[in-house]
Amino acid sequence: MSMIALFSSEYHCSVGATAGTNDELTITEALGDPLIAMVMRADGVTSEEFKRLLEAAARELKAKLASHQREERRRDCRNDTEDG
Repeated sequence: MSMIALFSSEYHCSVGATAGTNDELTITEALGDPLIAMVMRADGVTSEEFKRLLEAAARELKAKLASHQREERRRDCRNDTEDG
């Protein structure tokens, strides 16, 4: 679930050079990061807009992960049935 991150205390999202490690930012940390803040200002994006975008992405990733896990369980069950 490390792909779902950057959001509230419940979600985390790997970003940039830290992707794939445990150095993940929460939404609060990302919004407080000076480099991210500079990019947001340059792009004309408010903190609230960015927060909503990140939360929507987290929900979508969480749903996809849950769907993928359900499919894996179904596949494992079919394999167990076929093997037995």
